[in-house]
Amino acid sequence: MTAEVVYTDTYKITLIAVINYVENNYGASSAGKLLDRIDRIVKKISINPDLYQAIPVDARYRRAVISRQSSLVYEVTETKIILLYIFDNRQDPVWT
Repeated sequence: MTAEVVYTDTYKITLIAVINYVENNYGASSAGKLLDRIDRIVKKISINPDLYQAIPVDARYRRAVISRQSSLVYEVTETKIILLYIFDNRQDPVWT
C-alpha cells in the first residue's frame, strides 16, 4: 500500500532551485535525469516510508540522499509522507 505524499511549499521552492541550478550549470539533460531520480525516490518512499535514514533528532524525519550534492528531507506520519525540503549536502544540516 502506498502512502499519500504531500508536497510542502518549501519543498517545491527548493526543488525548483536545485533543478534550475543543475539546468543552468550542467544542461537540461542532467536536470531531467535528476528529476527522474527524485521521482523514483519519492515513489520508493511512498511504498516504504522507513526506507531511508532517520535524522538523529527525531525518527519521524528522514533523509534520502539524491546525489552527492543533495538530499531530500521528509516526515513520516501515520497516514502520509510530507516532503519538507531538499538541501545541499555540503551545508551543515539543521539537526546537528
